Amino acid sequence: MWKLSSSGDISGTSQQYHSVLLEVLYLCGVVRSHRYVQYMSERQRTHSGELTEAVEVIAASADYRELIERLERRVRESQAHAARTLNTELVTLYWSIGHDILEQQQKAGWGDDVVGQIAADLRTATGSARGFSRRNVFYMRRFAAVWTEAEKVPSVMALIPWTAHRMLLDRFSEEPDLYEWYAAKAAVGKWSVRQLQAQIHLKLHDRQGAAPNNFKAALPVAEAKRALRATKDPYIFDFLDLARDARERELEQALIDDVQRFLLELGSGFAFYGRQVPLIVGGEEFFADLLFYHHTLRRFVVIELKVGAFKPEYAGKMNFYLNVVDKQLRAGDDRESVGIILCTEHNNSAAEVALYRVLSPIAVATWQTTLGAKQLPGAQPDPHELAELEEVRGRLVERVSRRAAEIGRDGRSG
Repeated sequence: MWKLSSSGDISGTSQQYHSVLLEVLYLCGVVRSHRYVQYMSERQRTHSGELTEAVEVIAASADYRELIERLERRVRESQAHAARTLNTELVTLYWSIGHDILEQQQKAGWGDDVVGQIAADLRTATGSARGFSRRNVFYMRRFAAVWTEAEKVPSVMALIPWTAHRMLLDRFSEEPDLYEWYAAKAAVGKWSVRQLQAQIHLKLHDRQGAAPNNFKAALPVAEAKRALRATKDPYIFDFLDLARDARERELEQALIDDVQRFLLELGSGFAFYGRQVPLIVGGEEFFADLLFYHHTLRRFVVIELKVGAFKPEYAGKMNFYLNVVDKQLRAGDDRESVGIILCTEHNNSAAEVALYRVLSPIAVATWQTTLGAKQLPGAQPDPHELAELEEVRGRLVERVSRRAAEIGRDGRSG
């Protein structure tokens, strides 16, 4: 049974009853308060430590990690959905404002000066200085002028931010097809506004699908069109800083060193698989320069890098690589691999003849480094933001001038 020792300690065979007995003895005045407090404090620390250890064990389990990953994924999906919904509402709102202003101007014969007054009244009514600047309201009207009917506004317009729309309006307000083309590319590629600006500057619409190829002969019609859209001519590697006498291996290393920008120039869908990938045939080892997998096309893409002009024998070597990749790496629902030979120059006629009876789908394109990184438009301040700052500066100067004139008049009258 329980007993109280001469030292005041509690001993017994059932440790689980210690706390209850101590509380009773303390209330009866048998146990001194400081010993009781010490015991209770120690018990609390032990209990907390046991809980902490238990939680740590749970947090290290696979079930717990899977739960956290699932919840995190759900949160991010919800955040992305909310952002898309907000962007859709904003673009729709701006189109409707521009449409109503344009319609009223045409009906009443109002001039452009009224747009500035509308912007000022909207700023006062909503408290939004940036959203309803005079410049931005003019963009809304221009947006509505390009797409005059709500049902004819392409759905992709709601998938890109308003800043991207302003850039596209500056470049393609008279070319709605290109406006829509770049908007779709930006949405699919999840381009930032600076990336969109760079691709427009580098005339992506002229380069995409321009490489000589044998896709029509080597692939079904629909697949040939999709594969062609995944190629360019030329490819612009303006992020490289290579000497004129650079060798192919140096070019390869430079591209891999900045693989993120390399992938951006290749286009959406490309995933890096490896470099100098060993292909063993009959005990002999061969190496493909760069190997990618294209998730949209469901194909491996072999890229061979050449410093110099295209030579017909390059087609035979690429055909060999593609056959080996299909035999050794292709699996499941993967489709026939595609090859891209990148040279510093090529003759279209020579390339087409070299590919004429080649069965594997191959494209021949050039690569260039025509712009230095400092010349990239994306590396410069956003001109739209600068324009808004200039507009704000103009309003401040006007306000200060007006206030100075009022002070001058008050001084003279005094």
